[in-house]
Amino acid sequence: MKKILVICLSVFLLVGCSLNKNTPTKKVEELFKKYQNLDNAVLDDLELVVEGTTLTTDYQKTTYTNIMKMQYSDLKYTIEDETVNGDDATVKAKITVYDFYKAQKDAESYKSTHESEFLTNDSYDNDKFMDYKLKSMQNTTDRVEYTIEINLTKEDGSWKVSPLDKTTLEKIHGTYNYEQE
Repeated sequence: MKKILVICLSVFLLVGCSLNKNTPTKKVEELFKKYQNLDNAVLDDLELVVEGTTLTTDYQKTTYTNIMKMQYSDLKYTIEDETVNGDDATVKAKITVYDFYKAQKDAESYKSTHESEFLTNDSYDNDKFMDYKLKSMQNTTDRVEYTIEINLTKEDGSWKVSPLDKTTLEKIHGTYNYEQE
């Protein structure tokens, strides 16, 4: 009788645990873990982001990719709230990321007071400045905390994360202009 009870309890726990993976919160945690673990889908999206930048050299693109990988793998998060309304849900999370917005802003300030460092043959050399800006981002240790909301929709009984909006992506990347708020 004890063996039957143990087997029934084990099956109940196994089924119960697998069902708990289909909650909005669990899906958002999975999303963050994909960033932290540099999942292939995340890296494919990153490649598209890099191709959409104004970076011109392979060195710059590789450096930026490595900076974003550092950002993703060091991303910290806590789930703050989950709101479910039928087949729609919103999960509120706090994330802590490197403050690349500040690093970029500081690089722009430096450029305005040290223009001669970014000249080649007496002409402004954007590649020199981009290399400097990327090095500033690479060396930053400043972090910033954001609250983000991630929307989900239930499709065929399973929660799916909706595409992230531009602001949320900028916050995850640490490039969000928080001074405009």
